[in-house]
Amino acid sequence: MVLETSVDTSHVLWIRLNRPDKRNSLNLELINSLIDEISSINQRPEIRGVVITGNGSSFCAGGDVNEMSYRYGKALITKNRLDLGINQIVREIRNVKRPVLCLVNGACFGAGLVLATACDVIIASTTAKFGFSHANVGLIPESAYFLSRFIGLHQVKRLVFSRSVIDGTEAERMNLITESVSEDLLIDHGTNLIHQWVAGPVQTLGLAKEVLNHGFENQLESHLQYEALAQGTAFTSLEHKEGVDAFLEKRKSNFTEINPE
Repeated sequence: MVLETSVDTSHVLWIRLNRPDKRNSLNLELINSLIDEISSINQRPEIRGVVITGNGSSFCAGGDVNEMSYRYGKALITKNRLDLGINQIVREIRNVKRPVLCLVNGACFGAGLVLATACDVIIASTTAKFGFSHANVGLIPESAYFLSRFIGLHQVKRLVFSRSVIDGTEAERMNLITESVSEDLLIDHGTNLIHQWVAGPVQTLGLAKEVLNHGFENQLESHLQYEALAQGTAFTSLEHKEGVDAFLEKRKSNFTEINPE
């Protein structure tokens, strides 16, 4: 079971990514499971809040690289896969009429950043790792819409160009996340916070979320479409092929021998 779900006594739905041996990377099964689960929340009035986290030592290490190789050179297939996959997860989370809290317990790279930044509030352990290393496999950052608004366009460019990895403490300092706490306190702190929220008027909080998102996201849909198209193009590049091949062959990638197209 790639997704674990449970509802606690305060009617909070806990969603746990459950591919710990694959660092909770998003394969097609996990993506579809997330979409099915999150899209059902608004039809479940007993749910008063939502927490998304990961089992094991990682939150989500990004997309499953093993599933990327078959899409090399297939721009339209990749665009559609993104639009119906991770982009749809973003839409579903933003449309949930309840608070959605993300608890980042470890590695948060690539599509994991998309998943985290789509949530209403992000709390991470101080030792969590946020990776901007998309270019290592010849791809663009799919979370650009939220990242540029959270930490600023120039900071995002620096992190992406440098293929940086930062910890939870630095992520909080840069306003990428809401708060960082020690690893041993993460779940308890997140539980106390979500329980405080759901003890309040959750219908009103849902309406407030809708209004706040509307002012923030008036160009989200057009950006998601543009981003999916650009990522489809990236999937046709020799740099992407080299990055994926190097990852699967467990060697250092060599981009300098590839002539720009």
